[in-house]
Amino acid sequence: MRLAVFDLGTNVFNLLIAWVSKDKCDIKKIVKVGSHIGKGGFSGGELSQEAITSSLDAIEQMCAHIQSEGGADTIKAFATSAFRDASNGTNLAAMIRDRFGIDVEIISGEREAELIYKGVRESILMYDQKVLILDIGGGSNEFIIADKDKIYWKESFPLGVVRMKELLNPSDPISGEEIEEYKRYLDRSLGTLFEQYALHKPSFMVGCSGSFDTLREIIWPDDDGALPAIELPIDKFLNLNDMLIASTSGERREMKGMSPMRVDYMVLGSIFVEYIIKKLEIKELYQSSFSLKEGYMAEIASTL
Repeated sequence: MRLAVFDLGTNVFNLLIAWVSKDKCDIKKIVKVGSHIGKGGFSGGELSQEAITSSLDAIEQMCAHIQSEGGADTIKAFATSAFRDASNGTNLAAMIRDRFGIDVEIISGEREAELIYKGVRESILMYDQKVLILDIGGGSNEFIIADKDKIYWKESFPLGVVRMKELLNPSDPISGEEIEEYKRYLDRSLGTLFEQYALHKPSFMVGCSGSFDTLREIIWPDDDGALPAIELPIDKFLNLNDMLIASTSGERREMKGMSPMRVDYMVLGSIFVEYIIKKLEIKELYQSSFSLKEGYMAEIASTL
């Protein structure tokens, strides 16, 4: 089966094209296109016309990639935080259906977390020990505690980097006072994470999606991306975090490995990771290139 999976995120639309057979997946192409769908949409509760237009343009580009790979037998599209929180998110989903013939499923944070877990499980060897998984998105961040067989706890928090930038409106570079305000907000928002972490005591953390992809690309600039998961040494990450905090957007744009789509959001994403590492005393950190779209791919493969 030729499968195409859209992950319509708040800042970036992702597309996976793969050939899938029983318990076997051959990924042919990954495409990322900046949609900026959530920009300005969280405070007003409505997707702007600019966001809608840029999103439709992004879908058109991605459909061209599907055609260049010979088409797909099955196309699946998932929409997350920006769609589910906006009053006109279902309207945009209908526009995509009418224009491209693609049915968009607007999923809950719980379903999003489940698919993220299934994706990460395909990228890294998980055993009986429990692992903390963190997916940093534009609108929401998902935490999962799981082992190779099951999820023990999962929750989606409305703390994505686009949402937080809109809420906090930090200066450039961000100030120490703004960082402390951000961390106080996280202290108030993540109570259930702290409770569940104390209960389950996972042995290490795996991060996936946008901010973590960029952290990998900056920390390991010569990495060819062949491995679906890699360690991010905590000392290297903390040094990079300090550099990001001190940087202006212009300086970040010039950093080797920095994605143009992440320039405006990378500081808040990195501070979030640093906050979690220090708050939970994380000793080992890994990055996974697999997330929601690979999770659906694995889910389909298991049914064939």
